Amino acid sequence: MKQKFVYGILWILIFAGFALAQNQTLPSKNAGANLTAEQWREDLQFLATELPKRHKNLFHKLKREDFEKAVKDLDLKIPTLSQYQIALEFARLVAMVRDGHTSMIPLVEPTLNFRAFPIRIYLFKEGFFVQSASGEYKDMVGGKVIKIGNTPVEKAFQMISPYIPKDNEMGAKNLAPFYLVSPEVLQAIGIVKSGEKIELTLEKLGKTITLEPKTTISFQEMFDHNFRKNWIDARNNSTNPTPLWIKNDSERFWFEYDKTAKVFYVQINQVLNRDDKTLAQFFQEAVDAAKTTGMEKFVLDLRLNGGGNNGLVPAIIRGIIQLERIDQKGKLFVIIGRQTFSAAQNLVNSLETYTKATFVGEPTASYVNMYGDARRFTLPNSKIGLSASTLWWQNMGELDRRQWTAPNVAADLTFADYANNIDTAMQAVLNYKPQKSLREIALELFEANDLKSFRSRALEYKNNPLNIYQSIEAEINSFGYRLIALQKIDEAIEMFKLNTELYPESANVYDSLADAYENQGNKAEAIKNYEKALKIDPTYPSSVAALRRLKGI
Repeated sequence: MKQKFVYGILWILIFAGFALAQNQTLPSKNAGANLTAEQWREDLQFLATELPKRHKNLFHKLKREDFEKAVKDLDLKIPTLSQYQIALEFARLVAMVRDGHTSMIPLVEPTLNFRAFPIRIYLFKEGFFVQSASGEYKDMVGGKVIKIGNTPVEKAFQMISPYIPKDNEMGAKNLAPFYLVSPEVLQAIGIVKSGEKIELTLEKLGKTITLEPKTTISFQEMFDHNFRKNWIDARNNSTNPTPLWIKNDSERFWFEYDKTAKVFYVQINQVLNRDDKTLAQFFQEAVDAAKTTGMEKFVLDLRLNGGGNNGLVPAIIRGIIQLERIDQKGKLFVIIGRQTFSAAQNLVNSLETYTKATFVGEPTASYVNMYGDARRFTLPNSKIGLSASTLWWQNMGELDRRQWTAPNVAADLTFADYANNIDTAMQAVLNYKPQKSLREIALELFEANDLKSFRSRALEYKNNPLNIYQSIEAEINSFGYRLIALQKIDEAIEMFKLNTELYPESANVYDSLADAYENQGNKAEAIKNYEKALKIDPTYPSSVAALRRLKGI
């Protein structure tokens, strides 16, 4: 059977970088495709008809009636909207699917003429900062963005998020900064009233800077990596050497050994071959070179990897397994983040399954199991392109519903580190000290017959900054059911109560607490908590069945 591919094409384009281009004049309200309302309506109906046909399962998260209502509402509004607004509303419809591979990005469509100011904004741990800019806007570089127009930047981010194709919030964190620098987007969504003059309030010597779309670039140019070197960057004044993750970020893959730190570093930015070398050949070269060193840690950096070819993943896994002395906790590290998507996610899944890697950084931008193999099609009048996922990729367990792979060690990039040429994630690798998992803590307490201490130990674990992305819901749930099996019902109830405090938006935690009350014989509390579960998820199967049983309906 022919190997199927998952491509993160959009992500590969987005990660390529910004470009600097010649001045352009501000287009009129009806720029780009310049269609009539009826032509846009024809495109809308084509989208509404074709997207469900082409997608493997369009309504896996989205309700059909919600989609149909959104289409109907937009159809009515089309005559009152500008071309930019219509295009973005189309994008919002597609983003409702909550599948990052199923995407429409009006910004990159040449017929629509969306433009960007030549500045790059990034969401660091401390907030949004101007990371880099063309020389014209050099005074902005390093400034913390407080407001765009009169809109706080955090609110602007929330306003833009519904228009972005994504699996999870990391995808929004990655892509939103591109939308935030487009005068057409900012005006169309209502973040600013006019695209002619946009005030950007920065926390940098109390500055408020007015942007005027006299010097702008197209998004096609923005994604041209060759222009990045011409920009003023917040790192320019640092006396530290360029960190490894930025050093060769335009290369598909490369490696380097740091003799001082005894760290062997491999960066793979696309799961694709090069014209002169396959990924399998490269990784075998890396493994052979690593074996000749005195390395104490092996780092595989996937934080900029937007996807590629799933068929190339096994070569990487085979290579790591060859490094037996390094395939151990505390020695093998994988750096992940908001750009780790698609085939890179499937690589992460395989690393989690077959190796003893410790994941460092931010959560990935993909669901663990995902819809993919996106296929592009075009709307007939506007010629806007969009993609629909055609396959379901499930290489983890069927019940694995994780929205991302969370790092074992959280290491969000700080602006202070970035500006000083310090790699926050690599520092976390170098400073790594093993900590006990919650499961290990629980087993110790079981053996010591000290379950009363579990609550404080679990809260201590959860509140550790290194564990901010780690969910302990499933582990606490498992411990609770173990207690039920041991007929320690009161202790199980306390365990499940803790879960309802920590994860109050989860139907599962109330369902489990109800199970414990039912085992205790407390029918009233059982019914109460099953009903709480159904308020969160009206279709939660075990709660539905339990209420029918308990109420005799």
